[in-house]
Amino acid sequence: MDNNIYISLIPGIALISLAMWAYETFFKKQVQAQEHIQNLLSTPTAQGKPGKEQENILKRRKKNTTGKATKAEELEIKLERANMLITTQEFYMISAGTAVGGGLLGWLITGQNLLLALPIAGACTALPYGFMTLKIMLRMKKASSQFADVLNSMVNAFKTGFGFSRAVQMIADNYDDPWGTEFGKMAAEMNLGATMEDALYSLSSRVPSPDVDLFVTALLIQKETGGSMAELLGNLSHTIRERYKLFQKVGAISAQGKLSAGIVCCVPLLLCLIMYMFLPEATTKFVTNPIGIVLLAIAGFWVCCGIGVLYKIVQIEV
Repeated sequence: MDNNIYISLIPGIALISLAMWAYETFFKKQVQAQEHIQNLLSTPTAQGKPGKEQENILKRRKKNTTGKATKAEELEIKLERANMLITTQEFYMISAGTAVGGGLLGWLITGQNLLLALPIAGACTALPYGFMTLKIMLRMKKASSQFADVLNSMVNAFKTGFGFSRAVQMIADNYDDPWGTEFGKMAAEMNLGATMEDALYSLSSRVPSPDVDLFVTALLIQKETGGSMAELLGNLSHTIRERYKLFQKVGAISAQGKLSAGIVCCVPLLLCLIMYMFLPEATTKFVTNPIGIVLLAIAGFWVCCGIGVLYKIVQIEV
C-alpha cells in the first residue's frame, strides 16, 4: 500500500518540476531578453564596428535565409517565430520531461499497463511541439490582423518628418508582441550596424507572411528608385487591409468544411474514450490484440486521408 502511494506521487512531482522549469525558462528569460533589447536600443555600436552581438545576428540570419538548414536550425527558427525564449537543447529536455510525466501518469491511469503507457508517453512527447506550432499560428494570425495598422503608424511617422530608423523605433515602443518585438529586433540590429536591407530580410525570415514580403520588396524598390515613402506605405496599407477583409470572408465561407474536418478527427477518439469508460476490459483487449492494432492503424490512416482531403478543399489562397 505504501509503495503504491509513493508511486502515485511520482507523476505529480514530475509535473510540478516541469511547471517550475517552464516558469524559470519562459518568464525569467523573457524579462532578461526585454532588458537586453533595451540595452541594445540605447547603446549604439561604437564607430560602426561590428561586435560579437552583430556577428551572432548575421550568423543567425544566414541560417534563416539558406535553404539547407538542419533539424536543429529549423527548430531554432520556429522557436524564434513563436517568440519562445529557450534553446533547442531546452526544448528537447522539455519534450523528454513531458514524455516521462505523461508516461507515468498514463501508467497509473491504465492500471500499470505498460503497453498502453508507452503510446501515451509518445503522444506527450509531441505536446511541446504542438504548443510551439499553435503559438506560431496564433502569433502570425495576430501579426496579419495588425500589420495594416502598423503601416498606418509608420505613414504618420514619415509625415511628421521621422526617418526609417526612428519610425521603426516608434513601432517597437508603441506596439505589443508580435510587432513591438519584431520591430524592436529590427531597431537593435540597425543599432548594431546592420543595414536597412539586412534588417528587412531578417524581418521577413522571422515573420513568413506574403504581406511582410510585399512590404520588404516595396521598401527596397523605393530605396533604389526614390519617391514618397509615406504615400507608398499608405497605398500598401490599403491593399493589405482589403486583402485581409477578403481573407476573413473566405474563412467564413469555408468554416463549414473546417468544422467537418474537426468532427471527422474527433468522433473516433470520443468513441474510443466512451467505449473505454463503459467497457474497459473489452477495449483493453482490443487495443492490445494484434488484429485490433492493425484495424486501428487502418482506420487511423483513412481518417487522416479524409482530414487531408477536406483540408485541401477548404484551403483557398487569397
